[in-house]
Amino acid sequence: LAWVGVADASYGFLTRMNRDLVAQQLHTELAALLGHGTSRERLTRLEDVLRPMYVSLPKKKDGGIDQGMARYALNRYFSAHRGWHITGISYDGKRWNESSSTTLLKSEMPAFIVEVLEEHVAHKRLGLGELAVLAATVEDLVHSEAFELLSMAYEAQNLSIHEALEDESQEDRVMMTFVLFYLMPWTQKARNDSSALDRAIKRAYRNRDWNLAMLWSDDLKGAIKYESQVGHNPFSKTSAHFGTYPLMSRLVEQFIDGYGMFQDNQCRELKNVLMDLEGWERNDGRVLLSNFYSPYLQDVHHYFLERPEYLRNLGSLDETDPNRPSVIVPNYLYGRNFCMATDSGIQSFCCVDQCNALMEALERSIAHPVASPGLIAELVEALPSDTVAAPRNLSSSLRWKLDTIAEQHGGHVPLHGRLFAQWMHHAFPNECEQPRAPGMTEAPMTHTEWRAHRNTSSDVSKEVMQELADLAAKTEGLGCQDETCMLWTQEEELVSSIDLTVLDSRTDHKVRQALRFLAMLGAGAALISILFDSLRLSTFWTEVAKKSAFGTGDSPSRLYLL
Repeated sequence: LAWVGVADASYGFLTRMNRDLVAQQLHTELAALLGHGTSRERLTRLEDVLRPMYVSLPKKKDGGIDQGMARYALNRYFSAHRGWHITGISYDGKRWNESSSTTLLKSEMPAFIVEVLEEHVAHKRLGLGELAVLAATVEDLVHSEAFELLSMAYEAQNLSIHEALEDESQEDRVMMTFVLFYLMPWTQKARNDSSALDRAIKRAYRNRDWNLAMLWSDDLKGAIKYESQVGHNPFSKTSAHFGTYPLMSRLVEQFIDGYGMFQDNQCRELKNVLMDLEGWERNDGRVLLSNFYSPYLQDVHHYFLERPEYLRNLGSLDETDPNRPSVIVPNYLYGRNFCMATDSGIQSFCCVDQCNALMEALERSIAHPVASPGLIAELVEALPSDTVAAPRNLSSSLRWKLDTIAEQHGGHVPLHGRLFAQWMHHAFPNECEQPRAPGMTEAPMTHTEWRAHRNTSSDVSKEVMQELADLAAKTEGLGCQDETCMLWTQEEELVSSIDLTVLDSRTDHKVRQALRFLAMLGAGAALISILFDSLRLSTFWTEVAKKSAFGTGDSPSRLYLL
């Protein structure tokens, strides 16, 4: 979107967004798709990222995907590559292919994007190019919200977007205010009161989320300034800063695009803290609820305070054994409880779903909506995660479960359905979520939403913590803690309504040989990627430990407690 158009938008414009604006944005992206426009290169990059997943999705007779698959694919893209939760696209308790409301509300805007796109093409085929257009348009909407807050930050600092900033001090004040408004939306009420705004900024210094975001902003500014100075006179005394609104908009856009992946390092730290609550012998991706609360009872830290009812809403409470309830690690990490900027608009930042990378590796190798149990087993045996070593031999239990899925689908295993997602949770219990049982339609809530809907805190009382600890002590040593004892249900729910029985699994000998070779290469690349992810920001996080302020703050996210 052109920054000039966004700059003139009034506060809250997305709540009044109509089909004309969506159509205008889509027209721009579609023009680029056809080769006319400056966004063609951007769409090509999106197509390259989306292609492995798209190729593996079930197709209609016209060769395109249906709306349910488009929503599913976009959710995975934004979660895996942006760390974004998009209202109207992300999981909300409904089936992926369930029809959305047609009201002109902000929360339903992504549904209109699909509808308007279909109106702009001669037929209702959603191909890879159209999927890339959808992703680009949603990104444009997210950037639009950010630009609106940037304009508000200028106004709050009594600065004009039509005049250049005088120095880096003004630049810092604007960016500081933007981050404040973005991560702590309730502070926007202070935009017309300079004293109240100053107090809000002083309080923000006690919030770790805000401090980390400012460090990320400073890091981005340095990188962008370095790029802009390449080719310039090194002896020039001109001060390099983001003097104009377009340059500040570029900074904000890159901040929004990259912050989700940056803050995911805190999620990974949290995952390690969770897993340390159980012994190494437990490998089912669960933490006994009494152990979950034990750090609080022992006054070690106050990270994990969610009440059982709230954990149940998140889908992260395993009550298979009512005497020994457990927290499901990936369901807890990827839940709405750790999302940030949840009141800013259609987009918020959440922990990155690590299962997406594993699914992409399988989709890249299989390149088909279904596969034989044997082929999937071969590929998964060579696929590592940050808690599962490879190569490995799958257990007889995992192989049996694959076979039971195939029995329901004529000998093939659909890659995009509830049963295979459940199997991936059993194969990678710390990375892949346990899918919800069909019929559970309540949308996962943030802490704020829980308080608003239930009129009670999402925190558990100390008395309930102690009761669970006493119950666990009475049943200590009982129960099973490995993959063979994990809950397994046979209810299937496919993402697409397309008939998969007409598809053949690609089990040809030559194809299997080629895929086996690719899987070996992929496993090596994935392992290198995991090691790189663990090391790439070590220097930065050392600096964070020195600079970051630790306190309780006001953020609804609990990540600042780490």
